[in-house]
Amino acid sequence: MGAVRLRNLGEAVHLYAPPGSPQSLPVDAGQVITVAGPVKETDDAYVCGGDGHERAFPRSQWAVEAPPARPTKKTATPAVAADEKGGDS
Repeated sequence: MGAVRLRNLGEAVHLYAPPGSPQSLPVDAGQVITVAGPVKETDDAYVCGGDGHERAFPRSQWAVEAPPARPTKKTATPAVAADEKGGDS
């Protein structure tokens, strides 16, 4: 099913329930949240989730955020100094 990262482009909001409710999720302006996927894009919203638990996030308020970059593995190549190469001196 995957996950979708969304960035709040607008004012701070409370998701899922009114402010002060235990089910409320406060989201500050600019904050990135992770919600259940998959994501389906419509003209005016991102519809996330499945199995009857879909939620629409308006494009005017939210943007799909690219997944964080994974660090690349670097292979160490030994550096050999000129005087370590050997040979005639």
